[in-house]
Amino acid sequence: MIFQLFAIIGIQLFLFFSIFTQEAYAYLDPGTGSYIFQLIIATSIGGLYAVKLFWTKIVVFFKNLFRKKIKYEKL
Repeated sequence: MIFQLFAIIGIQLFLFFSIFTQEAYAYLDPGTGSYIFQLIIATSIGGLYAVKLFWTKIVVFFKNLFRKKIKYEKL
């Protein structure tokens, strides 16, 4: 319910700011591009390291998730 409210408000804000735009005489210098590239590389490497760190827990989670459950019958 609350997610739908936030989604509706977000869509309305997006449409409002898309319709009523002004020209921005902005400039992105080359340093900004290299900074964004560094952030992407650092995030990728950090994510891969986190997966490596928790790999056994991830494997156990998926094995338990897809494992066939055995029904025990009373004798």
